[in-house]
Amino acid sequence: MMGEGTYLVSALGAAVLILWMSSAALAIRFRVLRGKNLGRGLPLCILLGPLWVVVQLVQIQRHPYNVETHAPIKWGAGRFRDVFSPVHLLIGALITASSIFAGKFVGSELFEFQGEQLQLPIVTGLALGGLVAGLVMGRMLSRIAFLESLYVVFLCSCLPVVFFKDLNTLFTYGTAAAYFVLVLVAAALILVVSLTIGGAIGFLLSGETQSKASWAYESWIGRRFLMGKRTSNVVSLITVLSVFAVVVGTSGMVVVMSVMNGFSSDLRSKILGANAHLLVMKYGTDFTEYPEVMKKTRVLPGVVGATPFVINEVMISSDINLTGALIKGVDVDTVNEVTVLGDNMVKGELAHLKDPSKIEVPRSLKPVPEPTGTAPAQTEGDDEEAVDEEAALAAALAGTDADPAKGPPVLPGIVIGQEMAKNLKVFMGDVVNVVSPVGELGPTGPVPKARAFRVAGMFFSGMYEYDSKFVYIDLAEAQDFFSTNGGVTGVEYKVNDIDNTQGLGRQMLLALGGYPYRTKDWMEMNRNLFSALKLEKIAMFIILALTMYMASFLILVTLVMVVMEKGKEIAILKSMGATDTSVMKIFVTYGLFIGVLGGAVGLGMGFLLCLGIQEFGIGLDPEVYYITNLPVKIDVVEVCLVGSAAVVVSFLATIPPALFASRLSPVEGLRYE
Repeated sequence: MMGEGTYLVSALGAAVLILWMSSAALAIRFRVLRGKNLGRGLPLCILLGPLWVVVQLVQIQRHPYNVETHAPIKWGAGRFRDVFSPVHLLIGALITASSIFAGKFVGSELFEFQGEQLQLPIVTGLALGGLVAGLVMGRMLSRIAFLESLYVVFLCSCLPVVFFKDLNTLFTYGTAAAYFVLVLVAAALILVVSLTIGGAIGFLLSGETQSKASWAYESWIGRRFLMGKRTSNVVSLITVLSVFAVVVGTSGMVVVMSVMNGFSSDLRSKILGANAHLLVMKYGTDFTEYPEVMKKTRVLPGVVGATPFVINEVMISSDINLTGALIKGVDVDTVNEVTVLGDNMVKGELAHLKDPSKIEVPRSLKPVPEPTGTAPAQTEGDDEEAVDEEAALAAALAGTDADPAKGPPVLPGIVIGQEMAKNLKVFMGDVVNVVSPVGELGPTGPVPKARAFRVAGMFFSGMYEYDSKFVYIDLAEAQDFFSTNGGVTGVEYKVNDIDNTQGLGRQMLLALGGYPYRTKDWMEMNRNLFSALKLEKIAMFIILALTMYMASFLILVTLVMVVMEKGKEIAILKSMGATDTSVMKIFVTYGLFIGVLGGAVGLGMGFLLCLGIQEFGIGLDPEVYYITNLPVKIDVVEVCLVGSAAVVVSFLATIPPALFASRLSPVEGLRYE
């Protein structure tokens, strides 16, 4: 878990970056309004950021002329409100911040979410708050208020700086600053998009300061524009290419996200199958009252099963090789209530740990029957084989009190993974030596403790780390081997809702009275792995979103060409009384059609590709990936989000050309007709 200082520095870095980008955009806007050369001033606007905004404001005071509206734009003058309004900026920031806190309150109080579960309601409140704030600002200012939206994002990015001490409750599994910063960047992008969409909708509904929600004739004309002119096939071709780009981007996102979900789900099921969902442990080494602890916690709502365990690090050796391992003593009667160890057994039986006399031993170590009656004649080869078996039997029983006529001694059983069996080159019934560095204290210091075990079974979990490092013995045998005096390392639990494991752990601590007991949940035990998967998924979503943005550029170019081609029609509409927002609605309809059509076809194609991968499969090397086919898991919520993203990106791409079309003068459109 990151420290408070790391959260503060990361949040400050993200806030400063957003402030710099917002100030650069505002400085560029001021320079354009004053009619200055943008090419020479663009590097200064980007490099100096907030400082260049101050310079531009000073120059506006000296030269207040606005080349767009031919009116003064001095600070405090009415026209400055058409460029940038700090008052409405604060209103938007207040609405957004209130929605964020409302989302946190709803998640924690109504749904009783805790930890990283609270991120979803907070992000939902962020998106909804941005949409409402943008709608209010667009309606009040009669413009999209994009610059104000950027500064709203900056003010909201200051919230993690102010409340950095509380971030530990939201990022309980975050292990790197990159994960936290990436989450902040993703949240900032979501807020920018929601504010821009809200501002555009507010402007479209304002109707030149008068509410006008009608979209009747505008949508009809927009659909007519889609057909294009018979004499010009360029626009139609680019429209088709735009739809195709949206289809490719959408289907690619669906397939990639589904494959990543498949890998994550497969890995998660294997980890949660081999491990418990929740652990209760005790500070110290005298956890002997575990039966009472199990009795108190087993009855809590949500607990499915409980089992005690003892775990330690040991060395395991055979006649050929040795390896390090984690040896775990389990209660054979209850372990299957918590894990899938019994289901993962591929050889032998788990019950043989409790009754090692039933362990199957190699044929060469079985007792040699006494000859009775007349024995058949033996050949020279048979004599040599009998001698070899006797020699092997004598070697196996060397140093023991066993009688060779009665067979090998009964040794405690041990269950190992298939990978460990390959490394040690042992088979069912073979003997392995377990050496524990935690032994008794001798004259020269601690003396390692060693004991022989017989392989009672082998398991296959699907995880190389588990199959090569974990071994299991009976709980009573582990308590005796490690001299725990009847104590255990802890108690494992299985719950019915793994997303609420943290909350259930807190309930257990309350039931047990807190200290000296402590809990660890499955996400905390695998923090590095799942944080890396989550970080990779967020990064992949951002990268794939860039593909959608590239498709949006084609839509933007298409609409720009349509505006240039339809200049005469726009001029005629304006001369007949069409407002700027009506002209915008026409081209927004054009762009939304491309987005909806491309998104729908892309979702269908992506869904079919995922079904094809599931049905026919893409083979993988099980020695490398531990799975035979490429896993695919289709998440309906994510598919809907991808489809929505396609429509949203298409809508955003329509805004610049639609604004350009709305500002086209009728005189300019009819001058050369």
